[in-house]
Formats: sequence, C-alpha cells, structure tokens
Amino acid sequence: MTTPERLEELFRKFPGIGARQAKRFVYFLLTQRNGFVKELSDLLVSLKENVKQCSECYRFFQNGGDVSVCNFCSSATADPSTLLVLEKDIDLETVHKSGAFNGKYFTLGGNIPILEKDPASKIRIKELVSKVTRDGKANTLKEIILALSLNAEGENTMQYVKKTLEPLGIKYSFKISSLGRGFSTGLELEYSDADTLKNALKNRS
Repeated sequence: MTTPERLEELFRKFPGIGARQAKRFVYFLLTQRNGFVKELSDLLVSLKENVKQCSECYRFFQNGGDVSVCNFCSSATADPSTLLVLEKDIDLETVHKSGAFNGKYFTLGGNIPILEKDPASKIRIKELVSKVTRDGKANTLKEIILALSLNAEGENTMQYVKKTLEPLGIKYSFKISSLGRGFSTGLELEYSDADTLKNALKNRS
C-alpha cells in the first residue's frame, strides 16, 4: 500500500468522511508547503500529549500540570444541584457557549445503537452511576437532565440511562428529566442554536 493510499484509509476513519473526501484531503496535503504539513504533524502529536480527559465530566480539555478536573467542573459558579448528561464533547461545548445552562456536565462518550446486545459497553454508564451515587450521598444533586439527540439512537440511549438511574433517583430523591419542546425530531444537539437550547431546557419534563 502506498503512502497516499494509507493516508486515505486513515482519513476514512474520521466521522462522516467517505472515500472521495479522504482522497481530497490527501491531494490537498500534497499541494501544501512543507511548513504546513510539519505544523499539522506536530499538532497531532501535541494533541495526545497535552489534552486530558476530565475526571468528572469526561470532556477533553487542555491544561498544564497535574490538574485532572476541567475548568467547567471546578468553576465556583456552576450549580452542583443540576447535572446535564450529553452524548459527546461537542454537545457540551454547544450548550456551554449558548449560556443556557449553569450546572454540572457529564458526557456519555456516544450513544447506544438499536438492538445493541451490550449497551453498557457503548457509553460511560458505570462512570455516570458512580458520579451520581457520590453526588447523591453528598445530598447535592436535585435533578439530572438527559440532553440527548432526538433520533432513534438518542432515544434508545435516553431510555437506557433513565432506567438505570431511576433506582438512584428514588434512593437519593433527585428528579430525572429530558429536554422539552423546541427540538425537531431527528435533530442532533450540536447543530442547535442558543434560543432552541434555552427553550428546550426551560420546557424540560
């Protein structure tokens, strides 16, 4: 396999990238000056070395030293009584930038495909249960909001997470809700605007 072919193969592993787009990426790189390719290569290496995963919300963040908790989770102004559960990092960033939510976050790391035989292997459900149990025992948690995409896999994931957390909700007296009206069926959270997010959070049920 040639170098361009191997690069195409790697690019096809990116979400939403097909064979034609992967080939375009390779030809684009071939037309760039060495400085551009070198900077890209260095940044890719640096990405894995300097970006960490928060031990609380599991989003990726860049911070020097031995800090294990991101600035969102360590913020003194964030309301610890409300936890927003999302599918992925980009969803969290979308909500945070909108200013529609001022509580704590948790990213599941994906969703659960329909008819999946081992749903616990697809998302961070064990980590979520551990966090919720800890916050429940501390009596700080009052509500969990499931903010997942309104498509088939998002709905499937929401039902699984809700069913898993319901016994804890009864034990520690917190509410489990989901985004309300404002979202169109099939919409992914990352593509929503600030007003839509605010309405969905306001009208949660």
